[in-house]
Amino acid sequence: MKKYFIKRFASTIPVLIGVTVLCFILMTMSGKDPALAAAIRSNSAGDTILVDSLREEMGLDKPLPTRYFLWLKGLFKGDMGKSVVTYHSITDDIKTFFPITFQLVIMAMGWMIIIVFSIAILCARFHGKMFDHIVRVLTIGGICLPVFWLGFMLLLLFAVRLSIFSVVPKAGISGYILPSFALAFPSACGAIRVMRSSLLSEISSDYAAYARTRGLSEWQIIVRHGFKNSLPPVITLFGQYLGYMLAGSAVAEKVFSLNGVGTYLVSCVVSGDSCAAAACIVIIATVFVITNLAADVINRLICPWMVREIND
Repeated sequence: MKKYFIKRFASTIPVLIGVTVLCFILMTMSGKDPALAAAIRSNSAGDTILVDSLREEMGLDKPLPTRYFLWLKGLFKGDMGKSVVTYHSITDDIKTFFPITFQLVIMAMGWMIIIVFSIAILCARFHGKMFDHIVRVLTIGGICLPVFWLGFMLLLLFAVRLSIFSVVPKAGISGYILPSFALAFPSACGAIRVMRSSLLSEISSDYAAYARTRGLSEWQIIVRHGFKNSLPPVITLFGQYLGYMLAGSAVAEKVFSLNGVGTYLVSCVVSGDSCAAAACIVIIATVFVITNLAADVINRLICPWMVREIND
């Protein structure tokens, strides 16, 4: 088990290095000159001397390998440069905006856990009945729902018509309820179908039939035995969805007027701030890799025999 964890952790290091290389290449090939963008923001685009001095200050006059290692060294030291959009340190901007997105995504994951586990268990228990058929139809439609449309509908219903929530987000947990639900619902619909299929496969296995001969009820078989064994594919999916929601949080943040890292990333891309955009992408990709690593580790701890069979 210990060797597996070390091997799995070591395999993420080349992936993270590849992420930094890819982000740097995209940053340099974006066609956006950060020095020129900074000069435009300060209404000095025609001042070539200023642009050249800014380019020298940002290290853009150095060869690409040197620029990459200087940029990578800055990432490790927490010095990501200065943002053209806010004129602040990129590190300070991320420290300001990332907690908002992190709280949004964590609450969205909470919605997913509640919705997926409860509905999938009910679908497995009432398999082939009306409830199961209704959920199957609704989840197919829910997967196709755009986050921005669902967000607007939630605002219209709960903020405008019912006045339960405020259109302008309030401080605290209440300000994240609607955006987190809008962000989580389409992903939850896909996870419900995976969890349902996994549960049905488990309760139709030989050990479930043996449990029935011992007199265990269907609820006991599902909750005490089938639920745990059906978790690995769902946990893996949760790890992927967390990264997807972190990267796609800009849509929910824009609809609900939240100033998170997603909105910050879009502003940087539009303004040509390639350094800040690359820093945000590296952080999001790192979180994505770490969550997938955590999902594999959790699967190994929960059901080591199933993971071993898959690896074999």
